[in-house]
Amino acid sequence: MTMTNSSDPPERVRRSTATRASSSYRPIMRGSNGDPPSCSGDGDGDSDSTYSGSQPGAITPRYAHPLELAAHDHERHHHEDDDMASMSTAPAGTTSNNNGNHTSILRNSGAYSGGKVVGGIHSGGGSGSVTCTSNRHHIELRNKRLASTRRLHSSNNNNNHYDHHSSYGDKMMQLGTNAMDIFMPKRKSRFMMAASALVGIVGIIGVAFHPTMRHGLQPIAGTTKTRVLKDISTFENANVATASATGDFLDDFDQRRRRAADLPDGTIFSEPAHTRMCRSIIDRLDASDAGVTNFEQLIFTESEYVCRDPDSPYTSVLNMFAAQLLDSANNHIGLNIDYTHRCAKWERFCTGNLTTVQFHLPDPLSTNAYAFQPGCVDAPMLRSICTDCLAGDDPANPDCVLFPNGYLDAQTNTCNLGCYFSQVMPWIRNNLRSIATNWLSTVETRALTFWLRNAAEFSHREKDDMEVSVVALSCANDGCDMSQSTCVCQFDPLPNWVYAMHIPRSSTNVAIVVSPTCAKFGQGCTLHAQELYHFFGQLYPRADITYSVITSTSSWYMRMITADHLVCPPGVGCLLPAIARDAYTYVYETTSPTVSTWLTCTPQDYLNRLTIPSYPPNFVQGDCRHLRARVGGWTNDMALAPSLQYSTAVDGYLGCADTNFEATAEDPFRAPTTHRWDETIWATCPVDVMTKPQLCTQMDRLGLGRILFVGDHTTMTQAISLASILGQNDAISLDSNVVPNFSKTISCTNTNSTFELSYVRNDRLVEPGTTPSPGFPNCGPTNEQYCYPWSSDFSSYGGKQLLIVNTGYHWGEEWEGYIANFQNFVGRIDEIASANGVRANDVIMFRTSIPGHKECHLHDGVYAHYGEYCPRIVNGAFWHWWGELPPYNDYAIRIINEWNLLNTVKSGPNIELLDPWMMSVLRPDGHLSGSDAGPNCAMDPQECMLYSLPGPVDWWNHLLLMQLKDVGTHLENSSPMQTWR
Repeated sequence: MTMTNSSDPPERVRRSTATRASSSYRPIMRGSNGDPPSCSGDGDGDSDSTYSGSQPGAITPRYAHPLELAAHDHERHHHEDDDMASMSTAPAGTTSNNNGNHTSILRNSGAYSGGKVVGGIHSGGGSGSVTCTSNRHHIELRNKRLASTRRLHSSNNNNNHYDHHSSYGDKMMQLGTNAMDIFMPKRKSRFMMAASALVGIVGIIGVAFHPTMRHGLQPIAGTTKTRVLKDISTFENANVATASATGDFLDDFDQRRRRAADLPDGTIFSEPAHTRMCRSIIDRLDASDAGVTNFEQLIFTESEYVCRDPDSPYTSVLNMFAAQLLDSANNHIGLNIDYTHRCAKWERFCTGNLTTVQFHLPDPLSTNAYAFQPGCVDAPMLRSICTDCLAGDDPANPDCVLFPNGYLDAQTNTCNLGCYFSQVMPWIRNNLRSIATNWLSTVETRALTFWLRNAAEFSHREKDDMEVSVVALSCANDGCDMSQSTCVCQFDPLPNWVYAMHIPRSSTNVAIVVSPTCAKFGQGCTLHAQELYHFFGQLYPRADITYSVITSTSSWYMRMITADHLVCPPGVGCLLPAIARDAYTYVYETTSPTVSTWLTCTPQDYLNRLTIPSYPPNFVQGDCRHLRARVGGWTNDMALAPSLQYSTAVDGYLGCADTNFEATAEDPFRAPTTHRWDETIWATCPVDVMTKPQLCTQMDRLGLGRILFVGDHTTMTQAISLASILGQNDAISLDSNVVPNFSKTISCTNTNSTFELSYVRNDRLVEPGTTPSPGFPNCGPTNEQYCYPWSSDFSSYGGKQLLIVNTGYHWGEEWEGYIANFQNFVGRIDEIASANGVRANDVIMFRTSIPGHKECHLHDGVYAHYGEYCPRIVNGAFWHWWGELPPYNDYAIRIINEWNLLNTVKSGPNIELLDPWMMSVLRPDGHLSGSDAGPNCAMDPQECMLYSLPGPVDWWNHLLLMQLKDVGTHLENSSPMQTWR
């Protein structure tokens, strides 16, 4: 259930969106010396612990692509010093002990205490960071490096007049000798050792005394990021740098922080800017009441603890926009108090990782998206907001500025967001989208496949376009700190079927991103993520499945904003990214006893971009059509086999194998007709065998008067299969000299009604303006395919009808043509519905294209799972480009999803998906050239795409019946139809 401003009023007033219980602002996690740990990090931003793959079994670690991990560094100013930047030498995802040894990240889900492991994250002795060890360890390493460097420069100062020209060669010769001692193997012949040493020494001396190198190495050695300094620093008398060039290098950590301090005396504010601004606003309002009209400009910058808070991005970002609202409001009445967050200074001087989303927000924050509305916050209201804020239990909570009256009306229990947060929502959306665009522009397209989408346009889709779905798992509250040993993290997992409904089958990447606080404190959070990882591996066998604990909140937010599809359990973790997105956003909301966040109360133009289902989710029986036939297998069932036979054999080559089959006591039926499809996950969504009365019932239930198949030879096989199941396969000719189109009238005794079953051959879903005839094709690049007209018949039909279409086989590798044609098909459906309103009530299904099987004559059984089929995938002209069919299906599903999303602008009905792909790729048996066909049915060339009848194609129609049942269930219950997958 999706709540709106006017319906289903909640029963209680709002609850605070920032759930901190303390009376003052909670500082970010701190090390043993009280300093924020990111100041002792490695500075590279590599903070993701990633698991990837789709194979069952234990999860194995993989580290994300460097471009992906470092994408948030695109605005860095490169003012870090090498001492701090190079201090942590452990690779991302490892921790260092005091001996300098690297320890791989551990992945058990035990509780954390004193350097143990929580949910796959090593916390480094309580520092709360995946890649950071304790501050004490970093300080010890730093002191050792500083001592070595001081000795070096002490020697330099005592030898200021040293003869550079006479000593440099000696130093380089000594360096070469040491290098030989280190790198030469111990057991070599004397000749080889002498020769190697001679060559090395001569080479080093020659390079060292070259004028260019002699003058060029000295300034290089004086820089902060160089390997030369590390080598030469082993010699106390090396004259390689001046003291002035390494002044910053020798500064200790406290000096660095003082440079970024808020006041010249080194004071660093712990309160967020909006709290400090409120005090000055009240003072100036008092002065204004006393007659003062001109005020000196005051500029407030954001607190270090807001800028660098790595655990609570939601509250930190709201803190910044609360200050921006106060900025706009007070300047409108002339108080001259400005706000600019200046978060970058903490990264520049502290050499901390630029990993919080706060660092990336524009400075100053952009307010161009929505001009300040002066009627919202006038002088009395501004005084009231600030007075109440400062007098409250938690003055640092941004809710006191953004939701001074809550987001629910206390009198009526209905949404009352107020103009305050409504004012900043466009600012939040615009700023987040701006940094998301910048983030994308810094990353290689192939290294990171997250995109900003415009669901109203189809032209941007391409063959290699990737579709990324993100599942974001975080605590429902925003108050946990990784430096704590315990914290209450409310985590409400969604059932697996929810993800299957919202994440489409066409996804090429499915990413499970987990916040560190959820992994550490959330009960069942890590276990749920690992279960999803294996579950998605079954559900999306062709997709890249990743599971990552994201310690960078900038990466966390950017992935959510730029993903094609976003699914989130209840909580505040996804709220801000959700309002920055355009479509395919599913944020579950707890609605009992009242709504848990303000998202439901946002204006309608925001709600139009979101889906906010109620938590816990309610499964409707009709939702099975999103789950059925996706994960399962084939079982031999001789008891069911009699009901899988036709009453009358099919004529021609489709029925040849069945006609020539000779039953025996041991084999009473052809083997391909003795298997049953079983669902392995959703047993409540079975594929039952169709009977004529059942189909008649569903046709009558939906008021459908015709089933119209339009497509190529595979579609004709499905149409003949359905006619055979219904006992109406007589007089259907497969002679190539006869027009293949046919129409049958099906009489239903149980409903006392009839419906038509028709087929029109059209290999490419195009109508070139001519009508073909046997032996005279009329479409295709070489004019070798048959495209009989169909749209006029479809448009002029008087009643409701079921249209089943397919295209793909006859496009080969002609991707541009397939893309344009499928878009034209969807547009044609809309045009027809605009001209004839009856068509808006039709049921339309697109059947996915099924590839053939290599060497099908060698197969007499089924595949047990997708892993058996996968190595046998083939492509190329010889195999009729079967390998292109899955991407064709993906593209069609994407367009269908976007089409179904355009509810307010399209005239045609939604398009449903009939997807027997997984069922069919596991059936290498039963093809026209299969082992059961016999010598009398041999085909030249070998036919391993089309199936004999009866056979696996019958299950396409059994699936069709079940999908029709689900459509009818939704219509009867008047429930919204989730048609995108």
